[in-house]
Amino acid sequence: MAALGISQPTLSRTIQALPQTVTRFRVTGDRTPRYALLRPLPQGLNPRQPIYRCSSKGHIQPFAQVEFLAGGATLERTGRVTTLYEGLPPYMAFAAPSGFLGRQLAQEAARSRHFPVSLRDWSDEHRVAYLFTQGLNLPGNLVFGDVSLQKEHEFRTATPIPATARLSSYVEMASALKAAAYGSSAGGEQPKFLSLGEDTGHVIVKFARLGSRMAELLPLEHLALRALAEVGVPAAPTQLLSAGGFVFLEVVRFDRVGPTGRIGMLSAGSVDDEFFGLRDSWPEFAARCEKGRVLTAEDVRHVDTMAAFSELIGNTDRHFENISLLLDEDGEYQGIAPAYDILPMRYASIGGGMDPDLTPIEPRIGTIGAKPAVWERAALAAERFWRSAQTEVLAAPLSQEMRQLAAVNLQVARTFVAPLLPAAPAEAPVSKSSARRSRPR
Repeated sequence: MAALGISQPTLSRTIQALPQTVTRFRVTGDRTPRYALLRPLPQGLNPRQPIYRCSSKGHIQPFAQVEFLAGGATLERTGRVTTLYEGLPPYMAFAAPSGFLGRQLAQEAARSRHFPVSLRDWSDEHRVAYLFTQGLNLPGNLVFGDVSLQKEHEFRTATPIPATARLSSYVEMASALKAAAYGSSAGGEQPKFLSLGEDTGHVIVKFARLGSRMAELLPLEHLALRALAEVGVPAAPTQLLSAGGFVFLEVVRFDRVGPTGRIGMLSAGSVDDEFFGLRDSWPEFAARCEKGRVLTAEDVRHVDTMAAFSELIGNTDRHFENISLLLDEDGEYQGIAPAYDILPMRYASIGGGMDPDLTPIEPRIGTIGAKPAVWERAALAAERFWRSAQTEVLAAPLSQEMRQLAAVNLQVARTFVAPLLPAAPAEAPVSKSSARRSRPR
């Protein structure tokens, strides 16, 4: 107003005359009116978009209205609450394509629309355009825009894969993806695809060529998640399969309920970026979330156990996308998600056909600290894991070298964890009178 020499009413009339390019809003808790220029999006996408939420029973309802602003900010209106994000909201950044699956989606989008072929060249504008035009079967329970809503509605009529055709379908899918999986795939990133089966429901299917190092890690991931579940840490159920020269690991999606129901989720990375911006370690993140009343003490123990167990099995890939938080129907945090992607990544291929040597694990206490109850549970899970790796008959057998290493790693884990376990209860002292009565005559 000062620069143009106009009054506030004149400004308001001007803003009202430009509804397609300018928005007016008040951030909840701040009475000051604000104005923003809407930013242009690829493919002529409207900068004002609806977002929907799918319930655990499959019902779809409005969640929010968002507006994308010049300079990169995002305005979110949910009921009477208006929130301004500096960039994309955490749930949007989380749902955007990433990793191996994301690279395949980027290549498909480049063929059908004008998207960059490489995810590295995607801007927030490209992520927004993808979510609101191509988003389908995304993680969590949000649906972005009316175009994606139509795709999701049509997806409900898709025929699940019959149990009798499951393996042949997996082999066909893996064969189609093997060029990406064994050519351009980043080292250490597991090739995978999504599937919906009559008997399995929604699953993520990881795969590897039989005889490769990664084909040995899939059975180990299966054993690791099962070991955690056996000691009381929620973990995604898995099934190990082998066919057509491939090893497959089915991982049940915990963000799905039946054919159409969904559960909200966010990665720890999305949560930490929004509230803390530290991305240091799992235990430190969990402690911050407990302090902020996002996680309970029991959730923190689960996260600590996952971290301690990871130390005892050589899981060196503990980034913040490998743990997640669940959300309820109202978007409130509902605790830590079941464990996933926990396996001895110390031995994973590093790209270029290079496999690390099968050397013994080197556990560290790190930021877990001396927590006897945590280490006791982690030690029990590690004991079961390394024993199963030595003796269990699996659909995809482990090599003799890996089984021998499992025996060595079991001893390393036992030795490392021994001082961290709860102290044995002391024996009750024997009184002199009792000693006299028990003395032989």
